Amino acid sequence: MKQIDGRGLECPRPVILIKKAMEEEIEASILVDNEVAKDNVKRFGLNSGCKVTIVENDNGIELFLKKDGKKDDSSSENTVVVLIKSSLFGEGDSKLGNILMKSFLVSLLESDKKVKSIILMNSGVELSTKNLEAVEILKAFEVKGSVIYSCGTCLDFYKLKEELKIGLITNMYSSVEQLVDEGNKVIIL
Repeated sequence: MKQIDGRGLECPRPVILIKKAMEEEIEASILVDNEVAKDNVKRFGLNSGCKVTIVENDNGIELFLKKDGKKDDSSSENTVVVLIKSSLFGEGDSKLGNILMKSFLVSLLESDKKVKSIILMNSGVELSTKNLEAVEILKAFEVKGSVIYSCGTCLDFYKLKEELKIGLITNMYSSVEQLVDEGNKVIIL
């Protein structure tokens, strides 16, 4: 079993390291030192068909991954992934951009399309933190089975990590994996 020390590494490094290890091994473990890395590695493992065991000790958080062939396909019918790179829809007047973003989200929510996930990057993370009307809309997406992801680097940059009101924190690697996953339809704003 390959053992990896992922402590002190910025996202998405721990996920990339465990992914490479799991390409060569049936079992691997990684030691991380924060909750975001733990959540991202756990999500990767489950989505990759691994059994994930987590042990916390004085050295940090150790995740043990073992291939069991049971890939998490609970959302296989949900193939729309939305990448939102700004808190506003389009360019121009910010008041209009705010109105259009809410209108887009409500329209998508009311459509027949099933949204697998919404990934918020750059100032888009304001939709899961500062914009309370958007937070309520995103909560309705979660009720319908969508997963809301906010970029951890972006939350840190805008100093909004403590204000996260909905969804999970993700990294660029996990986001790219969702965007290029075969069968997903991608909407980019």
